[in-house]
Amino acid sequence: MQDGGGEMPFAIECVGNEFVIGKSALDSATQKLAPNAFANIFDTCKEMRTFRFAGRDEQLNKLPFYAIKYYVNKILQNRFYGEVGNIDSNVSKLPLVFLFAPEIDTDKKLFISSPFEKGGFQNMCSISYCQLLLPVVMESLPEKQRAKVAIMVSVDKNDLLLQLYDAVTRETLMDSIRIEGLGSDPRLKQTMDLIWAGLFNYNYQPREQEENILREAALRFLNSNVRTANEELCMSDGSMQAYCLSRDDLDMSAIGEASRLVSHHLNEALNNNGLNVKQCQVVLVGKAATDYFENIFGQMALAYPVRKVTEKVKNLMLDRLLGLVKMADYDVSNLFSRTPKVQTVPVVSKETSVASVLPVENVAVPTPADKRKVRVMKADINAKLRGNDANGAYAVYEELKEWVTQKGFTEWNDDLSKLSETMGSMKRKVKEAPENRDKLSSVLKPVSDIPKKAPVVDLKKIQREFHRETADIKALARTGRKDDARIALHKLETRLHRDDIKEFDAALADIRKQYGLENAGAVKKEENPAKKKKSEAEMLLQKGLFAEAKRIFAEEGNSEMAQACSKLIRAKRNIASYVNGIDSVRRSRNMTSKQNAIRELENCSALYRLYNLETAEIEQLIEQYKTI
Repeated sequence: MQDGGGEMPFAIECVGNEFVIGKSALDSATQKLAPNAFANIFDTCKEMRTFRFAGRDEQLNKLPFYAIKYYVNKILQNRFYGEVGNIDSNVSKLPLVFLFAPEIDTDKKLFISSPFEKGGFQNMCSISYCQLLLPVVMESLPEKQRAKVAIMVSVDKNDLLLQLYDAVTRETLMDSIRIEGLGSDPRLKQTMDLIWAGLFNYNYQPREQEENILREAALRFLNSNVRTANEELCMSDGSMQAYCLSRDDLDMSAIGEASRLVSHHLNEALNNNGLNVKQCQVVLVGKAATDYFENIFGQMALAYPVRKVTEKVKNLMLDRLLGLVKMADYDVSNLFSRTPKVQTVPVVSKETSVASVLPVENVAVPTPADKRKVRVMKADINAKLRGNDANGAYAVYEELKEWVTQKGFTEWNDDLSKLSETMGSMKRKVKEAPENRDKLSSVLKPVSDIPKKAPVVDLKKIQREFHRETADIKALARTGRKDDARIALHKLETRLHRDDIKEFDAALADIRKQYGLENAGAVKKEENPAKKKKSEAEMLLQKGLFAEAKRIFAEEGNSEMAQACSKLIRAKRNIASYVNGIDSVRRSRNMTSKQNAIRELENCSALYRLYNLETAEIEQLIEQYKTI
């Protein structure tokens, strides 16, 4: 369920005549703070119990109906100030759409929707979350990369749920695959334990009341891309407690076992239906949209392309749904060729899709999200024109024109024509711009040569950071992870030299010599050019076909290079995401995103150099981010 753009748990608390849905109700239920608070609604409502509502006892299976109805009525009162009446006066015409998550089966969908139909709501329908989401996800991919089969991955309690859909028709291809016990991230408990152990000034207190705080911090760390976290937690008594956490402390062995198990079930299902990995696109939904489940599919012998459903994708999906409802003049019962009737329609026929009557991708009416995108891109073009950046403006213009044409929109044709005329008048300035920039840079060069960093360098702070980072590097080398140690050492040295700090060069050289980091790298650089004949896997590696190279290395029993290919696959995926995201960062001027991108790309570049791979495009991308 949505709560201000995020998701909230389906827990309900009844207080007199009012209802609360979400986290506060979950806390009241789990901590037993209120007798009328309930979690795990679908299981709880099976019990033959009652709850107190408006001074009377009601059956527990009516709890979701009363709670949802209360929230809808609250919207009518607070948003429309009673102008359209209350929910009871709008039962026959109020548009009511139920959008169910993929893990919700047909019986649960009917449990939620059928009381409204029995209560007289006539303008209602239910939509499959996956079938509405698929067009949004597929349209976000380049046309050549769009798969024929979409594998929707979600979590149902502790189970992992895999559902296969035809990416074009959005029809299910086979029964769902349920893998018991793989729906939870085993690193979560370990991360919570590590955070608690690190709270040296606080861990004499009982831990039970801090569980939710620890869980949120652990999930925040696991779902981020940071290597280490050095943050503070606000505990239940209001005190702020510092903790430090590193991914190197986490046990990653569970991912390999989970990857093998999921691969077995999925490959068997694909083979039985005449499908293969190259035809598939994995889409991670809800609680499954984390790096843990992404790694499960990325570490398979034949890695699947993976796309996580982010908040941005969810908002695009909801914008699309609202556009469909508006096009139907808010008569949502006509969105589908059939509506679920509890008394007459069999269970298998209850769920219908948007594609059955109104194909989403063929709707040529722009959604609010489409209009926002056009406004932002037009503003970006005009801003570049005002700054005499004709090349940049033309690049954005071409992107906008291609997107509008692909979507089939016509309402911006006049605007594009005017922009095209403006582009033509700027052609002469395009040739002059580089000369002007050269002259300007030559004038400003003496100013940039003034040393500004020297007076503000805190050498003691740098020494502390140096000793901490080198301790981590030594730990990596001692545990046999020399590749990671070389990358970290190279990154540290590069950062120090960029700040013109060379006091630690001798210490870095000693570390290389003591732990054999320099020699291992030198051997690779000397041996590779001398090899006239490379193995098939090595040639695939040099071509950037890391998944294929990984498969061959694994078949040859070369686990070290297979693991290296896994790292390169993740690095390649990260690079592609930063290529796609640079325009967004440039438009938003988000400095945090910029610095994160530069840091991650530098890591990827160091990894590529370690295996003698071409890094020119990565370095060029880094420079593009630095100019933002």
